[in-house]
Amino acid sequence: MKFQLKALAAALVLSASSLSAQAAMDLSSTGNGSFVLSVWNADLGSATFDLGYNYNSFADLVSQGTFDLTAGNYASAWSFISAASSAPTYWAVFAGDNAGSARTKGSFGFFTTANSTDGMSQLQSTASVNTGVLANMDTYIGAANNAPGNHSTVANGANISTLTANSGAGSAGAYGTGKAGAAGPFARAELDQSQQMLQILSQGTAAPTANFMANATGNNYTFKLSSAGLLSVTAVPEADSYAMLLAGLGVLGLVARRRKA
Repeated sequence: MKFQLKALAAALVLSASSLSAQAAMDLSSTGNGSFVLSVWNADLGSATFDLGYNYNSFADLVSQGTFDLTAGNYASAWSFISAASSAPTYWAVFAGDNAGSARTKGSFGFFTTANSTDGMSQLQSTASVNTGVLANMDTYIGAANNAPGNHSTVANGANISTLTANSGAGSAGAYGTGKAGAAGPFARAELDQSQQMLQILSQGTAAPTANFMANATGNNYTFKLSSAGLLSVTAVPEADSYAMLLAGLGVLGLVARRRKA
């Protein structure tokens, strides 16, 4: 009986250690990479936050709505990166899928914050999505997992690191040009500025496609990181939607006035 209890205790210890090891951010090479928030400043360095959701769970990510970087496992990294500085602080969100067949449409892809598809001409084929973006971002995220921080001990943690040459987030090739993996659409914004979320999908030997993510009513999801440390996600109607709404209200007002007359 005592032997069985000792065996059970040993199994629990092994299980706990296994869970701790799985707390690190998932690379896109797994086929279901973690959504990571990168924040960087030329004077202060960079911080990387595991948002707790993966490539295949975008709907769950936007359902949460807000992420408070000033509390819990994020707090120390946010305090490091939000210190006073004369240089601008930038941010971006990314998740990737880098496991599939190069000849299969949609087998490689990634999510990235952006406000336009300008720069998509750099992604000429599946190969450029795979090696030009996903491989570079995996190098960065893998390095972030091992940087000073708590990714290895807690779920949804954060780390801090110094900036390197041609890098905006602690690893060469990551946002060095303001683009995820130094390729594709422009992906960064300053604090208190908003960005939308693009999904880029490979199309075999053809150029990849890019689509902004929207809710069921067609409103694009908008991400914003405030200087107070709050990352928020909302579904904001596009400008033409607002125009249609105002036009409709104008028609209703005109009809109401005619009926009154």
